Amino acid sequence: MPPSFYGFVKDRGPVGAEEIATDLLGLPGLNGEARAHVEKLMEGDPRFRWDSTGALRTVDPESLPLEEAPYVVFDVETTGSSAGKGGITEIGAVKVQGGRVIDEFSTLVNPGRPIEPFVVRLTGITDSMVAGAPTPAEVLPLFEKFVEGAVVVGHNVHFDCSFVAAARGGEPLPNPVLDTLKLSRTLVPGLKRYRLASLVSHFGGRTIPNHRALADAAATAEVFLKLLKLLKSAGVGSVGEAASLKASRGRIKPQKGHLAEGLPRTPGVYYFVDKDETVLYVGKAKDLKARVRTYFNGGDGRRKIGRLVQEVAEVRYTETETELAALIFEDREIKRLLPRYNRAGRGQKASWFLELDGNEPYPLPRRVPRTGEPREGVVRLGPYRSVGVLDTCVEALGRIFPLRRCDGGADAEACFYGQMGRCAPCMGMSRERYREAVMAPLVALMRGEGGEEHLKALIAERGKLAAALEFEGAARLRDLIAGIQRIRLARSIVTAEGVQAVVSPSTEPGVVEVFVLSHGRLVAHKGFEPSDAEGLGLFAREALDGYDDATAFGSAKADEARVVASYLKRQGQPVEAVRLSDAGDLAAAVLRVAERAEEATGEIAGA
Repeated sequence: MPPSFYGFVKDRGPVGAEEIATDLLGLPGLNGEARAHVEKLMEGDPRFRWDSTGALRTVDPESLPLEEAPYVVFDVETTGSSAGKGGITEIGAVKVQGGRVIDEFSTLVNPGRPIEPFVVRLTGITDSMVAGAPTPAEVLPLFEKFVEGAVVVGHNVHFDCSFVAAARGGEPLPNPVLDTLKLSRTLVPGLKRYRLASLVSHFGGRTIPNHRALADAAATAEVFLKLLKLLKSAGVGSVGEAASLKASRGRIKPQKGHLAEGLPRTPGVYYFVDKDETVLYVGKAKDLKARVRTYFNGGDGRRKIGRLVQEVAEVRYTETETELAALIFEDREIKRLLPRYNRAGRGQKASWFLELDGNEPYPLPRRVPRTGEPREGVVRLGPYRSVGVLDTCVEALGRIFPLRRCDGGADAEACFYGQMGRCAPCMGMSRERYREAVMAPLVALMRGEGGEEHLKALIAERGKLAAALEFEGAARLRDLIAGIQRIRLARSIVTAEGVQAVVSPSTEPGVVEVFVLSHGRLVAHKGFEPSDAEGLGLFAREALDGYDDATAFGSAKADEARVVASYLKRQGQPVEAVRLSDAGDLAAAVLRVAERAEEATGEIAGA
């Protein structure tokens, strides 16, 4: 494999621009222009630095500031034995730079030995799936190139690194290593568990780990980005400092634990109050006692929490029936009380749109930033908050509609997608027909105003893949479907007028939750068994007859639809939103969601 730019500079550095241009780029004789060419290659890359002699060298990642360093967050799935006896079956990694994911790496690996049965049940990766996959000798050079010059990160990362080292003949990766398990125990003391799923739940992450390498790497990356903020708040400045962080650093001395003793282990909202009866902070919790204890056991490493603990004299609380009720009530109380330790304007603003330029012959859906007004002829959908969900949604639209994939004309040979019937120009579709058969239904689907048959087709395809034990493809299709459903959900319940019912499976087995919203407010929320048609009918009629939303959680104004949407997205369950015009609509929607939840559990259990 030819050397990369980074590998060339690292091996020869410090190295002059002329040498790079001649020996690596094959551009001899540039003379004074060589450095300009090299600087284009390294623009914005913190791994390189010019020294005082004008030569280029690589930078030790441990010396970089936390916010500048490149990170590769990775995970491996294995055959199940120790690194000495087992092997890698899958590697997944995401590259993080400047607080966002910029690249990913994912591949199955043929370990050359059987996968233990309990691992097959856990991951869904079978011997037949990896039989045709590349060997470690083929994969490792590509992975090494992906991580070169970066800080490698993982959850209990030394386990993953041990398998990588074994696959490299006992030679560990040369990269600095950060372990999110170690960092979490240091920066977030007081949690019951530090498993990846527990940390994702604690930090409110959106990617659910599922024992597949790429998904687990993405979930770890979300946790790691939260930990980076805590490291900065704790005064940790560089990668090297983070790597050598001891359990005592960044922690607040345990104190005032008696203030949490009388709290119940139920969902609710808690208030930190000072000696002058002023509310300093309002928060919500699934378990009030456990959550409040974390502040007095050392907090989460933030200096602000240390100051808060010093000032608090009393903890008050209000119990709620559910976590969602706590979320809504917290939102209202923060707006009512404006506590100074609550961040103003919490939450990321929706700043992305999906745009289709009708002035183009075959408009394509593109993600664009929230800037200015759209030009004439341009359809803009949104705004949306999550870049990841929006990009997944765009990918899914390419599976549903024959979007333009090339610039081929009538005489050109059909492209790869055209041969599969998924490229409109290659299929001979006219511009007018494209607008009628692709653009119009695509917009309707995204607005939640139709197109359910397209989602049903994808769901049926997912079922076929799962039945054929092609769990990897089924899982990917599941994620694409979820991307579109989440975008539709956000639009349906945030912008809808009138009475809107949103249905989703509960965390309690055999129960479906129903949320009723009106003009952006949650006015009713209750759980039902899917067969309880009588109870659902009564509940729906009360909502349609003018449910008194002031009795539900209070009369403070709040954008509660967004809170409900965020809550449902985190649950990762099938969701359906329906305009509540008749009591029978709700019962039918509950049955559909219950069936979809049961199907999804059965079909993707091994994915």
